[in-house]
Amino acid sequence: MNCKILTYSLMVAALVFAACSDKEHTVNLGDETQQQPRTPARPLVADLESISVPGTDVSFNMVLVRAGSFTMGDVDADAPEHQVTLTHNFYIGQTEVTQALYRAVMDTSVAEFNYGDDYPVDHVSYSDAVGFCQKLKEMTGYNFTLPTEAQWEYAAQGGHRAPSSRTAYAGSDIIGNVAWYWDNSPHYQTENPVTHEPLIIRHTCAVKGRQPNALNLYDMTGNVREWCSDWYAALGSGAVTDPEGQTSAGLGRVYRGGSCNDSAQYCRVAHREGLSSSSTSYNIGFRVAVTMD
Repeated sequence: MNCKILTYSLMVAALVFAACSDKEHTVNLGDETQQQPRTPARPLVADLESISVPGTDVSFNMVLVRAGSFTMGDVDADAPEHQVTLTHNFYIGQTEVTQALYRAVMDTSVAEFNYGDDYPVDHVSYSDAVGFCQKLKEMTGYNFTLPTEAQWEYAAQGGHRAPSSRTAYAGSDIIGNVAWYWDNSPHYQTENPVTHEPLIIRHTCAVKGRQPNALNLYDMTGNVREWCSDWYAALGSGAVTDPEGQTSAGLGRVYRGGSCNDSAQYCRVAHREGLSSSSTSYNIGFRVAVTMD
C-alpha cells in the first residue's frame, strides 16, 4: 500500500514539473515584479514593428529591410563605388534613438539639447551606444546592435524599396526636404569662450520633422550623426558580401549621415567619417538595428 502511495506521489510530482516547464522562462532580477523574459515575447515579422520598453510607457518603431545587393560608396577617396550584397534581412530604427527612449533604457539623460522627449539623444559615445544596445537586448530579448556601415547605407538609400537611381541624400536630391542641416537648422548665438567673438550654435530638432525615405525612415540625413559598428578604415573597390569592416582598431569608429551642424557635402548618403569610441558631441547620436537569421 505504501509503495502505491509513493508511486502515485512521484507521478503527481512529475506532472507538476512538466506543467511548470512549459511556462515562459523568466530571469529572476531579485524583484518578482521586474521579471523579464529570456526570449522575445514574439518574433519580428511585419514591415513595421512597434517594440515597448518593459516597465515603461515608451515604445519605438523598427522597419524591416529585406536582404539585397546595392552600390555602396561614391566619390569619397576612402569609399569608392563597389557592389555589396547583404544576405540577411534586418530591422533598423525608424528614427534616431530619442531622449525618451534613451532615458527609459539607461535611466539617465546625457543630451546637451534637452528640448523634448522626441528629440534625438545626443552627446553619446560609441561605447555608450553599444551599452544601450546591450541593455535593451537584456530588457526585450531582441538582439539589438548598432547597424553595420553597409546596413546603414543600404537602408539610407531605401533598401529593397530604393528608387531606380540613387539620391544624394536619404530620400531626395534636395537636402532640405529630408534633413535638418547647416542651412535650415534652428540656432542661437552665444560667445566663443576663447576669442569672445559671437558664436552661432545650430541645434537638433524633433525626429520626423522632415520627409522620410523610401523605407519610411526619418533623419537618415542630418539632425545627428549616427554611429555604426565598424572600425573606420578605407574601403576597397571589390564586391563584398555581408561586410562588417576590419576587426582590429582603425581610426576610430564610423559615423554616418551628417548633422544639424554639417553642410550639405558632409550629409551625402555615402559620406563617412570616424571618431574614437569615447568621443562625444552635441551632434552625434545613433539608431539601433536587429539582424535576422
